[in-house]
Amino acid sequence: MTILRTACVLLLVALATPAGTAGAEPDKAGQSAEHEGERAGHAGHALSAEDVHRLHQDPAAYIAALEDPERDKWQRPDRVIRALGIGEGQSVADIGAGSGYFALRLARQVGPKGRVRAVDISQDMLRHLEARARKARLDNIQTIHAKPDDPMLAPSSVDLVFICDTWHHIEDRTRYLATLRPALRPGARVAVVDFHDRELPVGPPRSMKLSRETVVSEFASAGFRLAEEYSFLPYQYFLVFEPG
Repeated sequence: MTILRTACVLLLVALATPAGTAGAEPDKAGQSAEHEGERAGHAGHALSAEDVHRLHQDPAAYIAALEDPERDKWQRPDRVIRALGIGEGQSVADIGAGSGYFALRLARQVGPKGRVRAVDISQDMLRHLEARARKARLDNIQTIHAKPDDPMLAPSSVDLVFICDTWHHIEDRTRYLATLRPALRPGARVAVVDFHDRELPVGPPRSMKLSRETVVSEFASAGFRLAEEYSFLPYQYFLVFEPG
């Protein structure tokens, strides 16, 4: 199963189980949202690798689940975008864009003078995303059919790279960051949202997860520093990096 396609399937796993209740939503890391996620975790159960494979065989259900409004309860996409402080006219790369769950929101945020580069290795997903963009009359989305080890972004083309629930599927992540770095404009950032490495009611099997500490260490090894961290997501860490 290919990297970015697998990431989208694991979002489907997350949507196929109950999300529990949301509690208080502190902004910065190290506060009560971690415990909120642990309490909510008792509301459901994560699926197995075999379940993931079965879900992958039904593309229609796969896309429908990715776009299910119930996902908003724990993914909190609008709040994620607000936290990033994206300005009008900026260029954002959504790596592992899938069906466009974040890409369409990002396109509205950057406005008509901005650009969203929706990166995925699945041509089917990109075609679906393009249809959604046309229906929404968003002409500032550029789809990019990428390689598993290369996002295929032009040099100095983005102000922000956004990677949601995809980072743990990239095999050689240090090399991927080296490939990604030339695409960053001065002052650009890389945001990573991914599932905590513990038992959760949503998301992939624990064996597929990366801990928050592992991600920070990988980025540091590639010459990035952790600039900001948010903890309002109950099941995921939310890290923002800058080139060191």
